[in-house]
Amino acid sequence: MIMSKTSDGRRCAFSPSLKIRLVQVEVTDSARELERSHLCGPTAGLIQAEALAGVALLGSELTEPNETVTLRLRVSGPLGGLLVEASREGGLRGYTQVKVMNEFDAAEELDTSAALGELAEVQVIRSTLGKVLSSASIDVTPASISRSLEAYYKQSLQRQVFVQTSALAYGAFIDSARGLLIECLPDGDHAAFKRLEELFTEGTILECLDAAASLETICATVGLTDCSFDEIFPLFFSCRCSTERVQGMLSGLPTEDLQALLGQAGPLQIFCHMCGKGYRVEADFVQQVLEARSKAND
Repeated sequence: MIMSKTSDGRRCAFSPSLKIRLVQVEVTDSARELERSHLCGPTAGLIQAEALAGVALLGSELTEPNETVTLRLRVSGPLGGLLVEASREGGLRGYTQVKVMNEFDAAEELDTSAALGELAEVQVIRSTLGKVLSSASIDVTPASISRSLEAYYKQSLQRQVFVQTSALAYGAFIDSARGLLIECLPDGDHAAFKRLEELFTEGTILECLDAAASLETICATVGLTDCSFDEIFPLFFSCRCSTERVQGMLSGLPTEDLQALLGQAGPLQIFCHMCGKGYRVEADFVQQVLEARSKAND
């Protein structure tokens, strides 16, 4: 398993008088790790960072042991799509379909909205140990990470939330990646919640995230003065890939595919599409798999 040290984390707050819940995530270290691993250009790196913040917010919903939530977007823009995943234990990973977009990466100001395009086909899947617990699909126009999460909560869970994700780059590399979700419970103060919407719309929440404001500061800024705060739950970049998993995948390939791999010069290089890590597999291993199959058939 690949895992890095991190200061990333998730923290929740709750206003008992207004029945309003807040979830804040910091995923900067994980986003930087993924950007490096996948050799992303700055545009794809920013979008991937925002998506990682989004799925980290969804991770606050996980309750089952070994449960994961996957956020998948297929978009009409040049990015093509993305997939990010969060585990109940706090692990984060993911990738974008296209990693380098020269026409966007060379611009003075990165335009992630144009790279995403007008339409996003969004899928949110919760699963555990190969078993799908729930799956939801929605279309979002224009494509946006924040809108995708808001649409999922509203249409699939019938819950009222506002979501803001933020990713900043400095020198073409990720500088920060954060997110905030505010939810009004069914018996909450809906008038107060409506007033909070204006702070999302006018950019106040985005400014707080960009400035690395603490959850206490954000609550004070939006007028939630009676909040109680949970301890920080650690988040981290983590991928379940390993040499054993790669060998297991190769062992399951059809014989003709294995024979084709043997025809390649030198050792095989297999890359994990979720984290970008490369694994070297010697031709002798592929030959052993083929020989074992031949003996079994005989």
